Amino acid sequence: MQTQAIGALRHGIPFAEYQGRRSLNISALKNIGRSPLYYRYRLDHPIPPTAAMELGTATHAAVLEPDRFALDYVVWDGGRRAGKAWEEFQATAALGSLRILPAKDYESVLEMQTAVRANLHAAAYLAYGSAEVTMEWADDVTGRDCKGRADWITGNTIVGLKTAKDCRPVPFGNQAARLGYHLQWAFYADGWTTIHGKAPRMVEIVVENVAPHDVAVYVIGEDVLEAGRVEYRRLLDRVIECEAAGTWPGAVPGEEHLSLPSWVYESESDIEGLGLEGEES
Repeated sequence: MQTQAIGALRHGIPFAEYQGRRSLNISALKNIGRSPLYYRYRLDHPIPPTAAMELGTATHAAVLEPDRFALDYVVWDGGRRAGKAWEEFQATAALGSLRILPAKDYESVLEMQTAVRANLHAAAYLAYGSAEVTMEWADDVTGRDCKGRADWITGNTIVGLKTAKDCRPVPFGNQAARLGYHLQWAFYADGWTTIHGKAPRMVEIVVENVAPHDVAVYVIGEDVLEAGRVEYRRLLDRVIECEAAGTWPGAVPGEEHLSLPSWVYESESDIEGLGLEGEES
């Protein structure tokens, strides 16, 4: 589906408005990686924010937009079994469009804020720039309208912020591959290139979500971007194919042979080594 070219950075767009724009984003492309059926369903039925997602959003606000965090969030230091007190607190927060964080989460968010801002490499990127910048462009291959929301932009650098249990290169690299961060990095880099005519520098700040909240700063190389690019383009092609055919199959549209994990298929020598040969049940 060919559309009019779009290429712009837009500041100050509320997240709800961003969500309402029907352009393709990386989350939608990841959904079709599960199945076209799942992709199509999620277009009209977004996943409600989980507690982990809410905590991540709060961390982004605290680190990247501390003034907004102070205005938008309130802390609740009682349990949710507090009955009427909890209900009244919720009602008051709702009137002010405030988001509630339990005291333990609030403290953790502030600790992560301090850790990131105290890291010299991270602080250098966050010294100036803009938070939560909406990018809109037309894909230069398919013409599809695309969108992305960059955590932070400074100069020609797109800076992301992620939380992790372990920020060391191997554990975080595994997390990035498992959750498809490389698709997002490539998607945003290509969007920026379409808008500006030159490739950006891609950087990811990673803060551990458990004390002592270690921080790592990673430059995302072209090898990682190319791996993400190959994958997101495959998914984008899948969207176009399904739209053209008007069909949205599930993950297993036909019959398949089921395989079990490799650890199930132990060799005879493994069984002998365990001393289980000849045992009766």
